[in-house]
Amino acid sequence: MKDKKGWYPFSRIEPQVPRPPSARGLWALGFVTLALIALIAVPSYFGQRVAAVQDMIINVGEPATRLSAKLGLLKARQMARVEGFLLSRDGSFREYYRAAIVEEDAVLDSLAAFARELDQDVLGELESGSSHAPNYLGRTVFQRVAALRSESFDWRFNNIQLFEQGPTGDARAELRQGYEDLQRATRDLDLIIAEQVSASRSRVVTEQRLQARIMLVLALVALLATLIIGRVAYRYRTLTVEREKLRRVAVQQRREADALLEATDDGVLGMDLDGRCVSLNRAGARLLGYTVSEIRGRDVHATIFHSDRERRVEDRSSSSLLSAAAEGKALESEDGAVLWHRRGVPFPARWSLLPMIDGADLIGAVLTFTDMTETFEREAELRRAVRQREDIVSIVSHDLQNPLSVTIAAAEILLDLSLNEKERRHQAEMIHRSGKRMQSLIGDLLDASRIEAGIFVVRPSKEDLVTLLDEAVSMFEMRASSRSINLSVEKSGSVVARVDRDRIIQAVSNLLDNAIRLTPEGGSVTASCTYDGSSVRVTVTDNGPGVAPDVGGRIFDRFSQGRKRDGGSAGLGLAIVKGVASAHGGTAEVDSTLGKGSTFTMTLPVEGPVTEGEQVVDVSD
Repeated sequence: MKDKKGWYPFSRIEPQVPRPPSARGLWALGFVTLALIALIAVPSYFGQRVAAVQDMIINVGEPATRLSAKLGLLKARQMARVEGFLLSRDGSFREYYRAAIVEEDAVLDSLAAFARELDQDVLGELESGSSHAPNYLGRTVFQRVAALRSESFDWRFNNIQLFEQGPTGDARAELRQGYEDLQRATRDLDLIIAEQVSASRSRVVTEQRLQARIMLVLALVALLATLIIGRVAYRYRTLTVEREKLRRVAVQQRREADALLEATDDGVLGMDLDGRCVSLNRAGARLLGYTVSEIRGRDVHATIFHSDRERRVEDRSSSSLLSAAAEGKALESEDGAVLWHRRGVPFPARWSLLPMIDGADLIGAVLTFTDMTETFEREAELRRAVRQREDIVSIVSHDLQNPLSVTIAAAEILLDLSLNEKERRHQAEMIHRSGKRMQSLIGDLLDASRIEAGIFVVRPSKEDLVTLLDEAVSMFEMRASSRSINLSVEKSGSVVARVDRDRIIQAVSNLLDNAIRLTPEGGSVTASCTYDGSSVRVTVTDNGPGVAPDVGGRIFDRFSQGRKRDGGSAGLGLAIVKGVASAHGGTAEVDSTLGKGSTFTMTLPVEGPVTEGEQVVDVSD
């Protein structure tokens, strides 16, 4: 946890985010939108205008043109009826004349209606400043139609007098002059209506050309904006790809950080500036006994730092941990530091506090902690083993010193004094016994070293374990008898197994030696051998002082002395017993009640895992 930068969730991963594109993309998008709207609206607008003009031409201008032309024809017809009457005095011409007048009135009425619409269209063009408005020379179409109607009424009135009184004086000349004036007015009306229709058609062409130009400009604008949008889209796509890559990298880093946090055996706790827990990894939850959801938001001091190892309550205001977290300082635990489990039990811990920084801002702290219970226990075991080794060395030195001193003294007597045969033999026996004693101690030391090094050797063969048990017991009968200890053997028949004869006798002898040495005078020691169908159990039971419960688990360990020692043992016997049992694929164990005695048992398989010949077995663990 020294490198906090990449560790989620206690640090923030800050990838370099690409700079976003400029605002021209938004402008281009706006241009395209407006261009599309214009491309839709402009044709509709101009289409409506053109349709209105064309509708006026079709429904007003062209009918008005036809009516104007028809009006001149009707005048010519009326003139012909009047002249026919004047020449023939035939009354039928008068009837034809009246019919032509009725038809003319109908034409004038229709033409007046069309004239109003034409005038409205012309006025609209004039107001809009159009260059296509016709020159009416001060009079509208409707005014011209009205004037033509008035002149026509005057001419008709004169004609009625001709029909009733006949031609008088200059009546015929006036008739002709009136007719020509009416025809001239009709032609003027035809001309102005034709100009109006022509102007309307020009307007249609102009509107269509304007529409085409505007559409072209809009298309170019849309094309340009589309190119800009394409460029911006490509930039956005590149940006999106880069962001996705960065997101994947961040996710991968987060997963790796989470995996690291979950893989470590150390607790990792995140806290904010107020001292509240914000996160906890799985190892920390296991060490403290809380789930992540249970501890999140809780005050760290009140939860795991509230008291010292002596259960003295520590004030929150004087907490060095909270002060360091608030100031962004690193802090290490002192010797004897404890954390409190959820069950209200303290455990020895070593912890360190580091600030949690996001950019330039202090956002909290990271507390890493380790349960030191097992470490302290191992250190205690190591110290105890060192003391035991020193004790063993002292014991071995003492035990070797005694027989060595006896040997030297006996040898000096033999060298310095003239002794008879009996006395020389006595001194020689003392030298022999002392040598055997030293040989036994050295053998035990070598066996213990082999067991510790994992090179303990067994040479198995088929042996009757009951016979081996009898042989071992027979070696201790005199010693047991000298202390009034009842040494007995319980037998249940012959039991054959593949074992190393000498090693089994050595192990049983160590158990018997241990039992007789620690059993008080008048006590009892019983050896037995039983078979349960798959394994053989060799047991030695005594009624000595027993083994304390806290010692029973390590009594077979090297350099361990589980019971009160006298001066006759170096404390290696039980370790050798365990080594012999393990080399044969078996186990060694003790069942003891303090003050009542102990039962030591070797459990051996009937057909062990070893084969004929020398077999090396690692029994160091």
